[in-house]
Amino acid sequence: MKHIFIAVGGSGTKVAEALVNLLAIGFPTRVSETGLTSEGDTLEIWRLDPDGSSGAADALQHTVDNYNKMQIELGGKWGIYIDPEIRHLDPLRLPQQSGADNKIKTLEGILDSGYEGLLSSQLFLRLFYRPKDLEVMIDRGFYQKPFIGSAVMAVFAESLNDGNSHGGSQARITYHESLDVRFFLCGSLHGGTGASGVPIMGTYLKRQRDGMQQANRWQIGACLLTPYSKPPDPPFNKLPEEDLLSEDLITERVQQYGNTEAFRGLSIGEQRELAKQILLGFYADPRDMVTRAGQGLLYYQDHAGDCFDALYLVGKPAPDELRLWSNGGKSQQNPVNSAEVVGALAALDFFSATNPKQSGYIVGTSTPTLQSGRMRLSDLPHYRVREVELDPERAFLAAAAMYHCVLHEVPWEENVAQFSRKALPALKEHYGRDENKKNEDRLHFFNAGNYLFNFIAALVFTDRTMGWSADVNSALKKFLEHDENVYRDIHTKMEKKSLFNDRAKEPLVLGQAQIDVTAFEFGKWAPPNKEFTRGEYLRHVWQQLYGKDQPAHRGIRA
Repeated sequence: MKHIFIAVGGSGTKVAEALVNLLAIGFPTRVSETGLTSEGDTLEIWRLDPDGSSGAADALQHTVDNYNKMQIELGGKWGIYIDPEIRHLDPLRLPQQSGADNKIKTLEGILDSGYEGLLSSQLFLRLFYRPKDLEVMIDRGFYQKPFIGSAVMAVFAESLNDGNSHGGSQARITYHESLDVRFFLCGSLHGGTGASGVPIMGTYLKRQRDGMQQANRWQIGACLLTPYSKPPDPPFNKLPEEDLLSEDLITERVQQYGNTEAFRGLSIGEQRELAKQILLGFYADPRDMVTRAGQGLLYYQDHAGDCFDALYLVGKPAPDELRLWSNGGKSQQNPVNSAEVVGALAALDFFSATNPKQSGYIVGTSTPTLQSGRMRLSDLPHYRVREVELDPERAFLAAAAMYHCVLHEVPWEENVAQFSRKALPALKEHYGRDENKKNEDRLHFFNAGNYLFNFIAALVFTDRTMGWSADVNSALKKFLEHDENVYRDIHTKMEKKSLFNDRAKEPLVLGQAQIDVTAFEFGKWAPPNKEFTRGEYLRHVWQQLYGKDQPAHRGIRA
């Protein structure tokens, strides 16, 4: 199955990053003959955003690159194939008949560009937009103003049918009409890019699907992010509506605030444009977020909801407060938020379901003990992989326990000839007397382990993320340490109770999830095919750990 995740704006991009991290630590999308896996599926990521220099885009590309590096370390067969090329769909890169068409990155420059000799639209534009709305640069986003973004997005969506246009060459819509594809869009309800891009792209995809001979080959879902994080106020206040903006005032603000983090690293021209944006109020105002989200939901109720086979809502009753203010560009480098992980689970629910079509919204409710600023893994919603209910907390435990087992329960420092046929029969048979192969695998497993550690850390460690309880941090680190004094405790728990009792001394525990496994059991695990890759071996271990002594299901659906 081919999955296409369309990340709209900065929030959608962060959810895409969380999705790649989840897939990297083993979260499945399908059921194969050997169990839960994502191997065999493909994922392509499209990023729809006018902000080409976004820090979030850089973080996403880095995560995708590391995912594919880990796949190489494992020789493949670990997880889903993720296309290394993120397809950047810039809604400001529109068709041109001459070099002057669509060059000025303002709403007026696009809607009154003179493209194909069309008559000027100035009379109409001035009826619906204020001069400052038409003249502000929009190459970093739409600043919580979907009434600006929607006009641009509508023009861009039409350009996708032209295979020679920027968007058309990236999306390859005609090519995908012959494939079974699940499209999943994600963006915020309270911003500008997500609020305008998700419904317009959803409408476009549905219209294309309706015109196909086999319309059922495409399924379209979306996750709408209501306010879950709140930016601080900008470095200075916007002008009162009745005051006029002057070049001298812009110069004054640049001189006063040019050394602050929001302005640092920008050229003089970029600093002046940013000062102008703040003075005119073109930024995300935290006081307007809830109102904007409510307006967005009404739009879906009246116009856009039926474009989607499933529509998920994710947010927080008390948004987390961001430390740094940014208006886009390289400086916008927010950490992954626990709400974005929930959004990624919504995507996995859509990609993995037998039939993802739902009626109405799927509203993610919380567990009774949830504190949205200090979430635990047990608070995460479950999702279905075909007919199997997937418990995210248990999946994290399986990944962490797999890390410990492969790196610390295998005596890699010993000569392979000394591997015990009783304690480690699977790898003993796999390596025979091939010491070189064992040493090569050891290096690759430890390299892959470093990537795995960072994928887990990027999702939930409190020094890199927002919205998680510190308890999650400490509980997971016990499995991921290289300090023998720490991981020895895990090793002791995996010893057999006695000669006459094959159960482990203690179960491995993460929050409410438990896995009862001995090192002796782990030593017998190997994929059924004799010449398995390192990735196949890791997937088999993950599956065995996840499936052991499954407790009664807890939690809620995504």
